[in-house]
Amino acid sequence: VQARLLSSDQAAMDAALADASAAADAYLAFFPVAEGSSADIKATLTELATAAHAGDQVEVARLRGVIHGQTLVISYAATEAAIAAGDASAARQWMLVRTFTQSTRLARPSADSTVALEQFANGAQDASTTWAIVSADLLDTYQAEVQRQIDELAKSTQNTSQLSVAESIGQIQTLWPLFAESYEQQLGADARSQLQSSIDGLTVAGVQSDPSQIQALDTAFGNFRAAPLSLEEQSGRARQMVLYLGLVPKEYSRGVRGGEVTSSIEIQEAATFLTGAKAAFADLRPSLNQVDPATTQLLNNQINALGALIDTALQGGTPADPDEISAATSAVEDTFRSVVPGEWLKAGGDADFDVVISLLEQMEAAAAAGQFKQAESARLEAYAVFDAGAEKRLLAFAPSLAQQIETGFWQGNESGPGLATLIANEAPIGQITKARQALVSDLTQARQQLGSGSTAKGAIIFNAGSIVFREGLEAVLILASLMASMTGANRVLKKPLALGSALALAATVVLFILARTVLLSLSAYSERVEAIVSLIAIGVLLLVMNWFFHKVYWTKWIAKHHQKRRMILGGVVASQAFGLVLLGFTSVFREGAETVLFLQALVLDAGTQVVIEGVALGLLATFVVGFLMFALQAKLPHKKMLIVTGFMISLVLVTMVGKTVHILQAVGWMPIHPISDTPPPYWTSLWLGIYNTWEGLIGQLVALVFVFGSYFAAEHAHKRAQRELMARVEAAPTAMAGD
Repeated sequence: VQARLLSSDQAAMDAALADASAAADAYLAFFPVAEGSSADIKATLTELATAAHAGDQVEVARLRGVIHGQTLVISYAATEAAIAAGDASAARQWMLVRTFTQSTRLARPSADSTVALEQFANGAQDASTTWAIVSADLLDTYQAEVQRQIDELAKSTQNTSQLSVAESIGQIQTLWPLFAESYEQQLGADARSQLQSSIDGLTVAGVQSDPSQIQALDTAFGNFRAAPLSLEEQSGRARQMVLYLGLVPKEYSRGVRGGEVTSSIEIQEAATFLTGAKAAFADLRPSLNQVDPATTQLLNNQINALGALIDTALQGGTPADPDEISAATSAVEDTFRSVVPGEWLKAGGDADFDVVISLLEQMEAAAAAGQFKQAESARLEAYAVFDAGAEKRLLAFAPSLAQQIETGFWQGNESGPGLATLIANEAPIGQITKARQALVSDLTQARQQLGSGSTAKGAIIFNAGSIVFREGLEAVLILASLMASMTGANRVLKKPLALGSALALAATVVLFILARTVLLSLSAYSERVEAIVSLIAIGVLLLVMNWFFHKVYWTKWIAKHHQKRRMILGGVVASQAFGLVLLGFTSVFREGAETVLFLQALVLDAGTQVVIEGVALGLLATFVVGFLMFALQAKLPHKKMLIVTGFMISLVLVTMVGKTVHILQAVGWMPIHPISDTPPPYWTSLWLGIYNTWEGLIGQLVALVFVFGSYFAAEHAHKRAQRELMARVEAAPTAMAGD
């Protein structure tokens, strides 16, 4: 009709009107609507015919948009009716009469409605639950459609066709009733009435002459979501926004050098990731407005300002300095973190998978362009996101799949080489594409398998328990040695020593909490922080192991405490008590501080809860030994116990070195040289930190050589000292006889 009107072909226009009316009759035969309802297509067609005969092209365009919207409204109602009647087949057919949100790299299609209808047809889900899922999908899509039409209207001052503006107005006016009730529930009757008046009053001339009308609509819909997000969905969007924001300055800095754009593809990637962050913010904006509308508006302005800077570089203008982009991005993230509830930023969830898959696509694009350095950077970023979030949960539910994904990122397996190997060898793009597709398939399977649950924790609990028991045993033995001579009248002096020990335990707990808080504040750099903490822990652990195997350490350390005890007992009673408290405190807190340092690497790897379980087991074992020593005064084989626990802590050291090397490789701080095409069994990396790289294996061997070399060196030095002493003793009588 619209085309015939433009060509002034009256007969053809009448024929088109008749065809449209016949099609409407056929459509309404499946699901008739009440006359005079907002979805009365026949009445709208009558209005359209009148406008067409009057030559009103703008009104015809508006009514064309109305009819498009009415078709969707009827389908929405028919789908609801079919589900309520238990007719899954009819619901499936009506679901085909709809529009879809455009899929992009960072906004992937959802199959929630399809899955829900499948479960409904199989009797695995009731009608109300099914409709809740389906309606949320449809409303979310149609609100996105309304927002798209509002965005089109916002461009109406840029010589946009009046017909296009009119059609957008028609669709907005028709789809709005789908959201009206939900809008009132969320924002109140007055807000609904005000928005209703604004929508009813939309005209082409008014929109093009007064942009504030569109701004008001944009604000109204921006503060509302027809299908509110669940807490899990909010958490996913929030984490997705943070992850995408973090990638913006990285990509931009790779594309700008010396005030010039050196790689437009990197600038485009920065813009793409910012678009992903904007989409996540749009989903969260209604909820954030309920928390702090002023800060939410500030956040919106900051995001738009950042986008303007990147657009300038994309459009050939003078690009902003990378430091300026980094500062602007940091400001956005700081504002976002100040307004978003803390529980929304928990790790894991679908957001991680979305970001990982998008980064893998970026990796493939870079490799296709021959930019293998950028491809490797994207691969490492993708792995870091997966390792920091989804992998730890996947270990609990599908460890074999976790290993398969891990090898896909790195060296590969019997089915083919992994991405790290292919990129290092600058393999043909066909091979890289095949490996990426296989990895994405595994990631999709992992997304489907994951649910709420605890992290895989056997290895972490063992390591944490071993560390606590080893350090706790050392503290117990020191205290037992100090208290051994406190008998008779001196028994009362055990109390201040015990008090000092208790205070040291409390101080250790406080230190653990403080250390954890500091590390959590650096969660955006979790991989790098984990690498640094692990390196420090390994350094201290190597030093402790050297002391541990060196007999002089034990004799000198315990003798030093005995000397302090004798000095204290020689003072006044008040100073005795204070000194013993201080002695007990320093004896235990020294071990506690070491333990806190060791545990932080495990906390960053698996979370606080899992580590605390290991700590509890380690403390239990320590208390059992302490009870035997202090209460039962049992003659335990101290030296043998220390040797056994020394080997236990050596195992912890080997595992820590292997995993630390793996982390250093993940953040790009250490090169990667695979040992073979076939990775070792999964359990070796989980329990022993053994990965398929020469760097990791050599690092573990060096650590073992250092520890046991220290032990044998100490033994050799001790035996040599004994021989020298015996030689002097044997030589003494001869010297006396000569005198």
